[in-house]
Amino acid sequence: MASARSLVAKANNTNVGSLILMALVLGSCIANGEYLGGRRNLAAVAGSATVFDITKNGAVGTGATDSSKAFLNTWIQVCASPTPATLLVPKGEFLAGPVIFAGPCKSKVTVEVQGTITAPPSGYPTPEWFLFEHVDNVVLTGPGTFHGKGEAVWKSDGCGQKANCNLPPTSLKFRNILNLDISGISSVNAKAFHMFLVKTKNVNVKNIKLTAPAESPNTDGIHLSNAVNVHIADSLIATGDDCISVGRGSTNVTVERVTCGPGHGLSVGSLGKYPNEENVAGIHFKNCILKDTDNGLRIKSWGGSSPSTAVDITYEDIMMTNVKNPIIIDQNYGTRGGDSKVAISNVLFKNVRGTTISKDEVQIMCSKSVPCKGISVVDVELNLVGDKGGLGGALCTNANVIFGGKLSFPMCPK
Repeated sequence: MASARSLVAKANNTNVGSLILMALVLGSCIANGEYLGGRRNLAAVAGSATVFDITKNGAVGTGATDSSKAFLNTWIQVCASPTPATLLVPKGEFLAGPVIFAGPCKSKVTVEVQGTITAPPSGYPTPEWFLFEHVDNVVLTGPGTFHGKGEAVWKSDGCGQKANCNLPPTSLKFRNILNLDISGISSVNAKAFHMFLVKTKNVNVKNIKLTAPAESPNTDGIHLSNAVNVHIADSLIATGDDCISVGRGSTNVTVERVTCGPGHGLSVGSLGKYPNEENVAGIHFKNCILKDTDNGLRIKSWGGSSPSTAVDITYEDIMMTNVKNPIIIDQNYGTRGGDSKVAISNVLFKNVRGTTISKDEVQIMCSKSVPCKGISVVDVELNLVGDKGGLGGALCTNANVIFGGKLSFPMCPK
C-alpha cells in the first residue's frame, strides 16, 4: 500500500471526488498503523494538544475558499491520535464538501463546530455531504451550523413518492457507528435529509435545531434505518418533510421533548418500500409538540411489500396546534400493486390534545392482508379549527381499534 504521506502529497493536486477515495484509504492506513508523517511524527502528535484546528491545515473562514483538504488532513491527525482528540471548526464560514470522516480511529473523536460550514452546490459523487463511517465513540457538538444550500436544488427535485429516485445529498450521515453523541449543532436548508442514522447503535441526540422551509422537498429532519438504542430529545425541527422518520430495522427508539413544525410530523416509516426489510419494534414518542404540520402522528407502509412487522409503538403526551391528519395509520402510502404485508400491532396513541384542521381526527387505514391488531386510542381531545361542518370522527379499516378515556370525536362503528 502507498504510504499515507505520499497520498496526502497527491491530495494537493486532486479533485474532490478523489479526496473521498483517499479519505477511505487513509482511514485504512490509520487502522493498520500507518500515520501521517510516519511513526516519528506520531510521538509528536501524542505529546501535543489534543485539539486540532482546521485553520492550521489551511482552512480559510471567508466562505469563498474550498477547505475540503484541510478538513481531511485534520481528520487524519484526529483519527490517528492515541488519546481522545478534537477536530475544531472555529468561528468563520468554511466552504467544504463532500467530506468523509472514515475510521476506525485510535481513540474517541470529537468534532466541535463553532462556525458555519457551507455546502457547495454540486460535485457529489456519493449521496451525502458529510459522512461519518466506521468510527466508534464519536461526539459531534456545536454551537455551529451546517448550511446545506438546498435552495439551489429544491426546484429541480422531482422525487415525490417514486419508488426509485436519487435524492440530493444528505447533510449529515452516520453509518456503522457504535456510540454516537450529537448536541448543540444546527442544520439549515439541507438539500435532502438533514440527518441520516444508518446501522448505528447507542445514539444520543439532544439540543439540535434543523430548519428548512415548509415547501422544501424530502428534507426529513432525522431519518433512521437499522438504528438501535436511539434517544432524541430537547430539539427543534422545522422542515419540509417528516420531522423524524423511523425506518426499517430500527428498534428501541425514544423521542421526547421535540418540537416539530412545519413538516410532515413524527413518523414510523415508510415501511415496506424495499424487499425483505427488517422488523421495527420499540418506538416511543412522548412529550412532543407539533405546530402547523401536514401530518401529526403517522405510521405508513407501502403496498406490495415483503412481509415484516412493526410492533410496540407509542405516541404519548402530545400537544398539537393546527395539525392536519393528527393521528393516521396509512398502509397505502405507496404501492407497487397488492396489499401491504407490514403487520402493525400493539400501537398506543394516548393523551393527545390541542387543535386540528382535519375533520377526521383519527384515520386507521390498514392492510386487508395483515389487519392492524391491538391499536389503542386513549384520551384524545382535539378541537377543530375553522368551519369544517362538524367533526367526522374516526375512520377505521381492517383494524382492531380500542378507544378509551376522553375523546373529542365519535368512535369508529363496531
